[in-house]
Amino acid sequence: MQLQTKGDRWFFSYFPVNTAGGLSSPLAPLFITEILGGGVIDYSLFTIFSSIATIIGLFLWGYLSDKLGKRKIFVIIGFVSLAVTSLLLSFSFSVLYFISISFLSGLFGSAASPIASVLIMELTDRKDWVYKISKFSQYSSYGQIVGVIFAAIFTGYSYDMRTLRYLYIAAFLFYVISAIMSYILIPEPKSKIKRDEIDLRTFRVFEKIRYFPSHILHFNLHFRDLDADLKKILIGFFIMMTGFQLFFVAFPILLKNLGVNNTVFFLIYLGNYVFAAITFNFSGGLNAKFGNKRMTFLSVMARIFIFPSVILIISLIQSRPLLFILLLLIYSILGALWSFISVGTATLVSNLSKPEERGRVSGTYNAVQSFGVVVGSVATGIIVSKAGYDINFITASTVTAIGLFIFMGIKGR
Repeated sequence: MQLQTKGDRWFFSYFPVNTAGGLSSPLAPLFITEILGGGVIDYSLFTIFSSIATIIGLFLWGYLSDKLGKRKIFVIIGFVSLAVTSLLLSFSFSVLYFISISFLSGLFGSAASPIASVLIMELTDRKDWVYKISKFSQYSSYGQIVGVIFAAIFTGYSYDMRTLRYLYIAAFLFYVISAIMSYILIPEPKSKIKRDEIDLRTFRVFEKIRYFPSHILHFNLHFRDLDADLKKILIGFFIMMTGFQLFFVAFPILLKNLGVNNTVFFLIYLGNYVFAAITFNFSGGLNAKFGNKRMTFLSVMARIFIFPSVILIISLIQSRPLLFILLLLIYSILGALWSFISVGTATLVSNLSKPEERGRVSGTYNAVQSFGVVVGSVATGIIVSKAGYDINFITASTVTAIGLFIFMGIKGR
């Protein structure tokens, strides 16, 4: 893995933190169920409070970074906070403690989230922005993949439940390495950009456990005066995100209920990460060729059919190894589909926005995405506890279909 210029060496400071993220994101549902004895409601609460903390943090740290005109210090604060909270999570003794520390992790750890893309743009020429951010995103995805592989191998060598605690300690070490590297390698930009001038199409957005974008630059809500088609996209996307979350919060807990061991659990997540990384390399080209609206429609429709099909597969397949392979394939396909959805929706939002409002509109796009995460997480805990996984997955498909119907009412391509 070779960077193009000496000035890009600071990219490497984000590799360990993404490795830690790759192993800790799938670790949360495992830890809640295996160590703390929780279930889908507990994981839903974890997702809700972590997401809310991240939303608050993104507002707070982005504002402070601009107000003080500083970048590097906020990256270090974020990495150190993630290190400290990961170590504290390894000592978790109850679900309440775990959720509380996760809230602090989301609040303080998000200090670094809006800064990476800003650093790239302030340290490079405008003509190189897309290329540099694309490369940075690729290296980030490599780090996530390495993290999942590390966790799968680590859990494969030990069946001791304490292994999951050790993984949070490993994440702590990776975060510390990133904090040290960021202190050494990241320069403080001399020039500053105005966030409201930046086009959302500049960024590649990676789907994670809670659907937070990897590089959020704007985070605000600007809805009242938008074009009718933009409103349809944002409302439809919010509802689709709610439907997606209904599936993705319940799915890892269902895996554990089916008896998936920890190594297979991480491998299923690995398939999702790898396929997402691969398809991001050509999703933009296909979206441009066949149309963002069409590719988003096809990708979302595929998810609408996949969500309830999980119920059918589980009921029909008696062989556990075959079932786990099929679930790995399904989760990998879902990861691949996200690249077309995120590229398609983000590009349509940018294309339909007035040039002077693209920054604020992209903030609204990020906001509705995050609110969909919260609403979907709340609904998942309620539906699964009251009606079970089957109804939850059917509801996920139905809600997603409603969002897609609204989205398809736009005139843009």
